[in-house]
Amino acid sequence: MVFVYASDEVVTRAWIAQLPGFSTEMVGEQLPSDNSSWAASGFVTVTWAGGNTVPEYRLESPVMLVQAWANQPGIARPPWEKARNLALAVQAGIYSYDPWLLELPNCSEDAEVKTAYVVGKPRRVYGDFGDYAGYTLDLVLNWTPVAKSTP
Repeated sequence: MVFVYASDEVVTRAWIAQLPGFSTEMVGEQLPSDNSSWAASGFVTVTWAGGNTVPEYRLESPVMLVQAWANQPGIARPPWEKARNLALAVQAGIYSYDPWLLELPNCSEDAEVKTAYVVGKPRRVYGDFGDYAGYTLDLVLNWTPVAKSTP
């Protein structure tokens, strides 16, 4: 059996998915190709943008680029308010109780997020994304791997 390590992307997706108003279906590493599947809820993508590791005890401190997306199929006006609210909901999540113990499906280990904070404020994503609205923020999660509990 292959040991599957927890990664910054997996931990960030799990951390966002446990926030109020989010689910695992709303968070991924890329937008779903069918934009009608996430039009009602919006979608959040996560990408590693930097950070470091404390090698003595594997404290991971990634800076994650979090992008909140919204769309309204058939309407030419991007729903900026919805995308902004998703980004603000992620930012608000840093003020909830910590540390967070996260069960990571498809990984051989779980993770404990010790602290979370954002660098800067959410800002609009500009570009040729058609009728999509996007906001981005930089999220830092300080986390350590945890052995899976066995029943």
